[in-house]
Amino acid sequence: MIGARRRVEAAKARQAGKALIAPGGWVFLVNDTHDFLSWQFGLKRWSRAERDRVAATLAERRRLIAPAPYLMFISPEKSVAYREWLPLGLDRLRLSRRRPAVLLAAMAPQAVRYLAHAFEPLKRFGLLYFRGDTHVNWLGAYHLYRLAIEAAREAGISTPPAKTYGEMRAWIAGMEGDVYVQIDEGQKAEFEAEARHGRARGTMLELTIALSVRDDELKARTIEIPQDYAEVFDGRELIIKEQDDKTLPTAVVFRDSTATLSIDFLAEHFSRSVYVWHEGDVIADFIEREKPDVVLHFVAERFLAAYPSTQPLSRLPPKST
Repeated sequence: MIGARRRVEAAKARQAGKALIAPGGWVFLVNDTHDFLSWQFGLKRWSRAERDRVAATLAERRRLIAPAPYLMFISPEKSVAYREWLPLGLDRLRLSRRRPAVLLAAMAPQAVRYLAHAFEPLKRFGLLYFRGDTHVNWLGAYHLYRLAIEAAREAGISTPPAKTYGEMRAWIAGMEGDVYVQIDEGQKAEFEAEARHGRARGTMLELTIALSVRDDELKARTIEIPQDYAEVFDGRELIIKEQDDKTLPTAVVFRDSTATLSIDFLAEHFSRSVYVWHEGDVIADFIEREKPDVVLHFVAERFLAAYPSTQPLSRLPPKST
């Protein structure tokens, strides 16, 4: 524990901002609001009372959403999925078995999937995360989608199997990333010494294979947001997708940026799917109005630190008169 504290504090002190540079043109998150590295290596943990509150929250959420299945998918932080590439000796530290994602999955194994173990063997097929961002790249988003559809089918949702990798349209796309743009000016030369080898003419931090549904197979379309939703929704983004095959089930999907690149894949499996990005909340108004066959919930691992204060279901503000 002393060694972990010393190394984590050294990593935090070395960075004025949130970008922890690493060899190979990689950037990890540090000094973030939730101080995830401290949770990752056991310097912070929930108390017994906090664990009990989280367990009660999950149980109540599932009760309120029933009979529709509630399935939560936790994307591991990049510093967990690629711990072996962390700098400053952090790669030699042991992951905490009491970090929130592990505890949530143990509390409700039928509802909560923490995808760290699932991602580990998939790393052999290609990088799953952007080098300069916090969340999964297109390949990671494909696997996130595939795992979600497999879980939905296991829960009794009658939707087609996930598309195979070979059924996707593959193309080349560039990415800089939300952490890359926060690299300290004084460290850019050190970072570029290796990062330049992976650049394309000095423009993007990386070029990689992007995946999308083939144009001739794309069935779901984005529809206009209903006025009563538009008037009261104050979250980051609301997307509604529909397709003509009404024999397919319906879904409400609560998500953050970890699922952005998975939306178009997911939408092909539902006659109507509503994607809500609002502070990680699960909002009763959407469930009550949509009456979905399944509720999916995608969340980045670092946001779980605040879960002891999370409500089972939240509410949209009342409409202004």
